[in-house]
Amino acid sequence: MSATSNATRQAGLAGRVRTLLALEGPVAATMLTVFQYFVVSVAFIGCLVPAVAFTALVGWQPTHLALWLGVLSLLPVVPAVYALLCSSRRLLADRADAQGGRLYWRSFVRACRDLWWAAAGASAVALLLSYDLALFGDADAMLLFVVAGAAVAVVLLIAVCVVAAAGPARRPVETLSIAARAVALRPHIGLAWLLLIALGVAGAGLPVIGSALALFLPALLGAAIHICNDALRLPLTDETRRTP
Repeated sequence: MSATSNATRQAGLAGRVRTLLALEGPVAATMLTVFQYFVVSVAFIGCLVPAVAFTALVGWQPTHLALWLGVLSLLPVVPAVYALLCSSRRLLADRADAQGGRLYWRSFVRACRDLWWAAAGASAVALLLSYDLALFGDADAMLLFVVAGAAVAVVLLIAVCVVAAAGPARRPVETLSIAARAVALRPHIGLAWLLLIALGVAGAGLPVIGSALALFLPALLGAAIHICNDALRLPLTDETRRTP
């Protein structure tokens, strides 16, 4: 009886292991989900190549040419953030079946068409803050103003992308008003976005594991922003809320 019981337990354990390691089992699904996050993150990092190239080749300089080149290198950021939010929402919903890379590039092309005004506005704000820093950077008050202005611009940029990613195409004024109203009603959500970004940047700067973490960080931040919005109830209209 004991030998039969042991054989039964071993057979059951072997069956559970086979189920766990099957091609459609939880281990494979988890690995595919991790790979989806990797693909979306690498796609986002690829959109930042102009900004990285500018930083490496030119860097910050208080000259007209450097300031304008730096602003131009930031033009892909808004479409990249929009695409990141669209694909990370799908990753949260569908996990291994999300096809995040394909959705990312479709969303990026759509954002280049529909959110050109947001990209141009963000670049204009960046240019204004850059000139303020170049001309009056020695003053502590101006430095604080530039930091605060950059933080507000980042929060508003994310809010615009959240609104655009959560609903159908709208006119620029309508999208901007919904985003500004949502942030004004829940300012702590904007602060949470900034905290998530700061933690992500700090994590990417860690020795040894920072570079590996950076390859998954953008998609993780996009998912964290959606979780934050849902948990803290970012106020969007009912017709605006939908899963892309």
